[in-house]
Order: sequence, then C-alpha cells, then structure tokens
Amino acid sequence: MADINTFTCINRIIQGRNSLRQLPDEVSKLKAKRVLIVTDPGLTKTDIPLKVLAQLQGFDTEVYSEVEPDPSIETIGTCADFVRRGRFDMIIGLGGGSAIDTAKCAAVLARNEGDVQQFLGIEKLHNPGLPKILIPTTAGTGSEVTNIAVLSLKQAHTKKGIVSRFLFADAAILDPELTVNLPSAITASTGMDALTHAIEAYVSRFRQPLTDHFALEAIRLIGANLRTAVHFGANIEAREAMLTASLYAGLAFGSAATGMVHGLAMPLGGQFNVPHGVANAVLLTHVMRFNMVSDLNRYRDIAVAMGERVEHLSVRDGALRGIEAVASLAQDVGIPSLQSLSIPREAIDALATDGMSNSRQILPNPRNVTYDGLVGILNQAFDVN
Repeated sequence: MADINTFTCINRIIQGRNSLRQLPDEVSKLKAKRVLIVTDPGLTKTDIPLKVLAQLQGFDTEVYSEVEPDPSIETIGTCADFVRRGRFDMIIGLGGGSAIDTAKCAAVLARNEGDVQQFLGIEKLHNPGLPKILIPTTAGTGSEVTNIAVLSLKQAHTKKGIVSRFLFADAAILDPELTVNLPSAITASTGMDALTHAIEAYVSRFRQPLTDHFALEAIRLIGANLRTAVHFGANIEAREAMLTASLYAGLAFGSAATGMVHGLAMPLGGQFNVPHGVANAVLLTHVMRFNMVSDLNRYRDIAVAMGERVEHLSVRDGALRGIEAVASLAQDVGIPSLQSLSIPREAIDALATDGMSNSRQILPNPRNVTYDGLVGILNQAFDVN
C-alpha cells in the first residue's frame, strides 16, 4: 500500500427508498433546461422511464434509448452526435452499467471533438462535459460513482476503458425501488460483478484505508443479501442492501482499481459477447485462487466478511474458505460455468494474450501476472462443470 493515498469520488450521492423524488431539485441545482435521458430498449418496456419523466415536468426532456449491451465505441459516438445535434445542456443516465457508461461518455464527448478511440486510456479528455445525473437500476457496476467507462471495440474483439475525472457525475440517485423488478439472472450477474469489484479492490496493490473500508463492507452486504435479492426480488431490504453494496464497491475500486478478473473478463466479453457480470463471475474464484498466495491474510479477511467462521483454521485454510464461500454464492444464485457458455477451449491462447495487454488491470493485481499464469487460470475455469 502506498505511503500517500488519493481517494476520489463524486460530489453528491442521494440514496434511499423513493429518493427519485429528489431528481427535480438536482436538475434545478445544475440549472438545466433541456435534458436528455439516456437508457436502453429493455428499460423502456418497463414503467421506470415514465417515473423519471413524471419527475421532470417543467423541463424540456427527451429520451434516447438506443443503448446496446456492453456499448461499442460506435454506439458512444452515435449518442454523442445526438446530444450535440439536440443542443441538450444536461444528461441523465438511467439503467445498468451500459446505459450509465454511454451517458457518461456522451456527456463528455459532446464537449470533446474527435474520434472516440483517441480518448481510450487515462486522462485523455481535454474538456469537462455536460452536467450529468446518474440513476442506476441494477446493483452491480457502481459506474454511477466512478470515473471509468468500459467500451467494446468490435473490430478488435476486446474491451478498453476511458478513465477521466470528467466522467464523474454531478450527482447520483440510488433508489432501491427501481431495482425491485430486476430479473433474477440479471440480479445475480450484476451482484457478482459488485462482489468482484469489492474483492479486487480489497487485494489491490493500490488499496488504501478508505477503499479497504468500502470493499469489506460491500463484501459483507453481498454475502448476506445477494441470495435473497435473486430468489425473493420483492424483498426491499435485500434490494436496498445490494444497491448500497454496489455503491461501496464502486467507491472502492474507483480509487483502488481492479485486477485480473477484469483483465480476463474484458477479452471474454469482447471475443464471445459474454455479459460483463457473467464474465467476472465465472472467472472470480479462479483468479482468487491464483492471487491468494500473495496475501493470505487479506483472503482470510474476505472469508470473514462473507460470514465464514475461520478462527479455528490456519491462515491459509481461512483464505481458502473465502474462495469456497464465493464459489457457493455463485452456485446458489445460478452463475453458469465457463464450459456451459460454449466458449471453445482453443480460445485460451487468445484470451490470455489479450489479458496480458491490459496493463490497467495487471499493475494493481496482487500477484505478478504472466502469460502462463493466465493460461493456468483459464484452464482451471474450463475444468469446472
């Protein structure tokens, strides 16, 4: 852990049941007059966009719903062009990580002319974007409180990120009522995504006291509530706990970064269109097992946060218990195996090679990363039925 730490996060987080009612005040604070809601086609089939529009009476508001899952750089560019042509002065991102990442990028690209690819990487945006309010309807990515957006590069069959202080929202509204009707499979995959964020932040080489606090609390909340949220979705207490966990995990990895679960999940998603949360979930325990030897005590802490009793175990056995607890949770919420996703084993070389190009995940990873190490992780994942 570094001697000097920098923790960054957004200015305003509005959280709680029915907190959507605060939206008009937040829009007024930003002096917006022409507002664009960025969402996805699936969400427009629910009543959630109508609930948001009902809060925005008196504002000139339009809805843009052409967001695809795991948005491509082309999708981002199209949305940014729509924002420029429409002369909007504020963006609301509404939905899961794809809609929120699209909204974040469109808001900044509206004020940063150029090809989207030139902004991939760290702090390559030159100008602040339009004001933005982000409203998650899933409990997973934590994107509403991070300065990161992950985009698909279709031609290269991979994913890369834009990291910039200008991607931070002006405000995030976390209303658990908006997550109650989320399908169980999406609840499971997004919940495991949040767990991945928290675990990778806790063991990161870039960790710090604040990220440790948020990461462990996120792990504790997910271990105690994800099963209920998946199998009894109307339980508002579990939904609220999961949304808080996603928030805490976002605050943790926003400063501590993620490791090689994400470093391998991005090519898995880019090459085979595996949803991001599922890609993380099928790799998580295998990367944990690879990384565990770098810091047994940290992995033992994860076991305790997951609710395991480890005081009678050696430190190593306690660390292993944490991995077992994560595997049991994934099984209980219905996460598929890598084999069941119809990924050919012959893809291991391409996945590992692409993983070795993801320096943004290699550097924070607690164990030194090698090509052979990644091949070993992927072989383990394929061997699990």
